[in-house]
Amino acid sequence: MMTKIRVFHVEDYAVLRDGIKQLLSFDPDIEMVGEAKNGADFFVALESSDIDVLILDLSLEDIEDLTTFNGFQICRIVQEKYPHVKIIAHSVFDDAERVAAIIHFGALGYVSKRSGFEELIRAIKTVYLGARYLCAETAAKMKGVKESLLVMEHQLRGNDGEVFSSRELQVLELLCRGKTSAEIAVTLVMTERIVESHRRSLIEKGKVKNTVELMAYASSLGVIKK
Repeated sequence: MMTKIRVFHVEDYAVLRDGIKQLLSFDPDIEMVGEAKNGADFFVALESSDIDVLILDLSLEDIEDLTTFNGFQICRIVQEKYPHVKIIAHSVFDDAERVAAIIHFGALGYVSKRSGFEELIRAIKTVYLGARYLCAETAAKMKGVKESLLVMEHQLRGNDGEVFSSRELQVLELLCRGKTSAEIAVTLVMTERIVESHRRSLIEKGKVKNTVELMAYASSLGVIKK
């Protein structure tokens, strides 16, 4: 890799900041450009730092006027004002609803704090290239959360209660795997025009604004697979 990936870390526990900073220093492709214990410090640093990837804790304790899981609001603000920054949510919480929500707010990656360091490195390099990454533990956990499927199912229904067709679900699964329209067309033996038609139908039925939001909802149903 010619250019190092510039990483910033927001985490309220100093021991975790220090540990991850030390570990990332061993990877020649990554440069740690800053860290912050809360959102206020982070946004100040963001004004003067060039950041490619943000590792974001979801349960910061030092930010005022935010909800318990204030990392969600930080994620939303970053996506609105600094859309070039790729976000990896880093948390001990990895239930399906929370993962779907942070992806909905714009995060490309989700890594459980119980995962190994190798997964965090893999996530950084994956989201840097614009692809989505879910750690193995979180992806496996989401597949088995039946309650989450019931909670999120209504969000995948159209105005008349029609659910996605089997063909649409095939397209959706491949989208969540990061496949392009051309690759999906080859896999499913259809034209790219038909793939795009299915994509538009999925967005309309899911009542979401774009493919990113569609994939967020899909993650709660276990469509994203490792």
